[in-house]
Amino acid sequence: MNSYDKLRPWTDIESCECETISSLVLVDMLTDNPIHCGFCRCEVDPERIELTTDETESIADWFSASNALYRLWLHSGEYENYAKERLLDPNGQVNIEGRQIAREISARIPTQMWFFHDTDDGEPTKCPVCCNALDTNVKWGAGQCQTCHIHI
Repeated sequence: MNSYDKLRPWTDIESCECETISSLVLVDMLTDNPIHCGFCRCEVDPERIELTTDETESIADWFSASNALYRLWLHSGEYENYAKERLLDPNGQVNIEGRQIAREISARIPTQMWFFHDTDDGEPTKCPVCCNALDTNVKWGAGQCQTCHIHI
């Protein structure tokens, strides 16, 4: 198995068919690949955007932890509150690493990390990192902070 295989979509059903990829969002959509097109929201094969082995490994490692926390939260059992706290903590490891990866990939393709929020808590209006107002001129989600590489 090569690095690309760790994040490669298993089917073409949800694969991005955009002619060019102009932006990316790292988001858990309950698939094996967190790399999604910022325009159509479909999965992007890491080989298509020529990620390096190191970049691909970094995303896979980050996604493993992020996905585990997200699934614990979805399970709604005894770990739900713990998982939610970790996912909401802008200074927590999973969010620091995700934003760092988004910054690094943005050197080639503008990239944001989808920052978790619980819809039961209302719609966020401020960036959880810098506390500035979110740019709400987005195609999907509540907003974005381009400075912090976050999409909510």
